[in-house]
Amino acid sequence: MKTAVYHGPGKIELEDWPVPEAGSDGIVVKVKVSMVCGTDVKTFKRGHPMFKPPTVLGHEFSGEVVAVGESVSSVSVGDRVTVAPFINDSVCFYCKSGVAELCTSRRLLSNGSFSEFIRLDEDYAKHGLVKLGPDVSWEDGALTEPLACVLNAIEDMSIQPGDTVAVVGAGPMGLLNALIAKDLCGARVVIVEVDAQRRSRADSFGFETVDPAERNPVEAVRSMTGGRGVDQVILAAGAVAAVPEAMELSRPGGRVMLFGGFPQGQTVAIDPNLIHYKQVTLLGGSGFAPEHFFRAGELINSRAFNLSQMVSHRFPLDHIVEALGVAATPESVKVAIVFE
Repeated sequence: MKTAVYHGPGKIELEDWPVPEAGSDGIVVKVKVSMVCGTDVKTFKRGHPMFKPPTVLGHEFSGEVVAVGESVSSVSVGDRVTVAPFINDSVCFYCKSGVAELCTSRRLLSNGSFSEFIRLDEDYAKHGLVKLGPDVSWEDGALTEPLACVLNAIEDMSIQPGDTVAVVGAGPMGLLNALIAKDLCGARVVIVEVDAQRRSRADSFGFETVDPAERNPVEAVRSMTGGRGVDQVILAAGAVAAVPEAMELSRPGGRVMLFGGFPQGQTVAIDPNLIHYKQVTLLGGSGFAPEHFFRAGELINSRAFNLSQMVSHRFPLDHIVEALGVAATPESVKVAIVFE
């Protein structure tokens, strides 16, 4: 099988690996679509402590079951599926404490999804596989994992119908957060984005937008909210310098979610009186628990919202390096690796 193997920063080589066998309890999935995640881009550009080369990147995917072992009962050949990149042990301190996204002993798939096939076993399937409906596109199915990450953060924010939510950053995860806040939670969403291309994309989704180069975002959102500020802020841009402004966007008693990943080793100064006197709550959201992945699958299958605009570029696996480069630019939303 054709596999894109990561050998260190700036180095990915296409290699021919043997197709995995199902064995007695195994499931072999032929990958149909794999999305490029921001983590894939960061790892390719500068490395990542979680991904030691040589390894196969990619973890947002959908595919078709092409082989099952004789003891497998959870799926059948021909099933259309998406699979979580990890499953939790369910017994560690964090799993038992209700924050399973912080599990300290996860099981991983046999390889990443920048490859033609992936193998998992029956136990893994029971805890991390979602069957896709016949009318769900491969691309929508591959968005289950990033959607699960958004659901984890949105759940902690407790967004209510009628809330005003500011999303800072209109990259792919910012747009997914905005879609969930608007279509699932019933919130009014305002997107703050400095890049003209991304702001235009947000406009095409029907969101209100603010250009911070033309108008002070804090003044803009206060003019929209009777001078209070927004009820919820989602910082979907991984820019440390944006944290203080995100805090200022919030009304007294509001919540600020730090959703975007930040570079290691950076710090930020914030006004503690925003937390003490104005009771602004500062939250963090990363990853997902099993219930978020299954909930995301339910939403994808129910066609709860339109994801058709989320994919901006498509490449075959042979062009993986080009795909990673495009995914790092503001012109892209989600970049899909499409397998024949």
